[in-house]
Amino acid sequence: MATTYKFQVSMPVTDTAPRNRIANVFHMQHVLGSLLDTDLQNMTDDIVSLWATRYGISNQEIQCKAYDTDAKPNYPRATSIINAGAVWTCTHPREVALCLSFAGPNRGNKSERGRLYLMPSIAAGAAGGVDFLRPSTTALDWALKFYSESNASLPDLGGIDWVFGIYSPTYKKFTPAAQAWVNDEWDTQRRRGLRETTRVTSVRQG
Repeated sequence: MATTYKFQVSMPVTDTAPRNRIANVFHMQHVLGSLLDTDLQNMTDDIVSLWATRYGISNQEIQCKAYDTDAKPNYPRATSIINAGAVWTCTHPREVALCLSFAGPNRGNKSERGRLYLMPSIAAGAAGGVDFLRPSTTALDWALKFYSESNASLPDLGGIDWVFGIYSPTYKKFTPAAQAWVNDEWDTQRRRGLRETTRVTSVRQG
């Protein structure tokens, strides 16, 4: 019986505080059933390698953890990390992201859609960062390659025994991804903002 696993990829951006890590979560299904922790380690290794390739920087930390899908409590089954403690530099607002959307055959079904919020401002291959009113074509292509690049994207991870897709916790259902897209608009991820260090206040009567 096919088994679905959850993967979390994270990077320390600006500093090493756990709350300031930039994270994405997605699901993949192993078509031949459940795996040992050592087998899941091979997959987390591959995911870290993919993120390093797509972001185009080889000396900053990237971490990936694998989890069972619905276990409670849910502890990591496998963890891979490269360049531990090496912080990513960001000179733009951390909240600005590009959204890579993906879906099954019916993109109108909300339970069969997923998203990754990517960070072109720290990627070597996303020219323009977030300096323009709209994402550049280069930035859009960079984000889409997480899905489209032959032999170096999410659908290719793990070989023929793995399928990339969307898991619905409501319906306990996994849907293989069949399409992906990136729109030319920025997304704002408020939860990625840094904790405040100063505050300007005014107190007066109206």
